[in-house]
Amino acid sequence: MLNIFGSNRKPERISPFKKEDMQEYIDKNRAILDTIDNWIDDRAFSESFFNYGAPDHIKKDINKKINTDITYSDIMVYIANKYFRTVNYLEIGVSVGKNFLQVINSCPGLANASGFDIENINPVLEKQLSLISEEKWDTLPNSIKKDRSSLRKYSFGKIPSINYLSGDVWDENNWAKMKNSSFNLIFSDALHTPEAIIFEFEMLVKYNLCAEKFVIVWDDIVGGMQEAFFKIYRKYNKKFNAKEYYLINTNGWVGQYEQEHSIGIISNFKFRNP
Repeated sequence: MLNIFGSNRKPERISPFKKEDMQEYIDKNRAILDTIDNWIDDRAFSESFFNYGAPDHIKKDINKKINTDITYSDIMVYIANKYFRTVNYLEIGVSVGKNFLQVINSCPGLANASGFDIENINPVLEKQLSLISEEKWDTLPNSIKKDRSSLRKYSFGKIPSINYLSGDVWDENNWAKMKNSSFNLIFSDALHTPEAIIFEFEMLVKYNLCAEKFVIVWDDIVGGMQEAFFKIYRKYNKKFNAKEYYLINTNGWVGQYEQEHSIGIISNFKFRNP
């Protein structure tokens, strides 16, 4: 029986992405990662709120060379190149920036990339960019973020618009800064709680942040996060007419040194027929 949101469909568990089709993007991503010897700026790390998403069990492996097993970065770069002529990218939870740097380097059709994280931009990532301007405003009272929120605008090679928003994901003022941005590729990897990803999606809808054609990828969809992922699909399927709905395992940004991630994917177009 259908629930009140109109669908009890279960996500597909077999990945539609084949390694042989993705190999050129895998190779390019590995080459990009190899250009950075040390991803952790020790001073920035010591002053961070959440260790840039790199606890000790990840930090020790962060600079190690990863193999050619598929990562979620490879999947997103493949999607960006295969299905979009122009890419407008949003990453919620940038961490040290390994995934972000791969996306901005490996997508020739990239017109805009925006990162959103409670941390200030990792200086290692910032060194790859050219700062254009910075705007600051007061952070939400009682936030874990004790300094001011900010939006830095950069250029990167031929890409004129790279944005980094440093702010609390629970602060709606931050989402309002991105209003009507029309992102067609979105990656959620910030607060790994059911309440957070539901709130994020509500903000994407409220501030018209999803383009007419879009795909969203969520990391670490397990336990209560999985139920929240299902809830998002059920609630918004009719509004966005979802065509693809996946829950698959793949590696994250430290590759084979961490257990495979269960990622959730929803898009409103078919992957099989670009």
